[in-house]
Amino acid sequence: GIDPVYFGVLFIMNNAIGLITPPVGTVLNVVSGVARVRLDPVIRAITPYLLVQTAVLVLLVLFPQLVLAPLQFLTR
Repeated sequence: GIDPVYFGVLFIMNNAIGLITPPVGTVLNVVSGVARVRLDPVIRAITPYLLVQTAVLVLLVLFPQLVLAPLQFLTR
């Protein structure tokens, strides 16, 4: 009973958060290695973005119409 577009948006948002979240954070390790910077400053730098992404994900879960309303408008 879940809309495939809604599921896809939540799936991508969750994966994006997971890829930049310590301790695994694959993207964090790649960025740290390419920039030749320790992991601590990179984690501090992405923290505001991580908080915003998490807040957006919570809003999308609480209000599915944020995703579905534009879709319904475009399909008319």
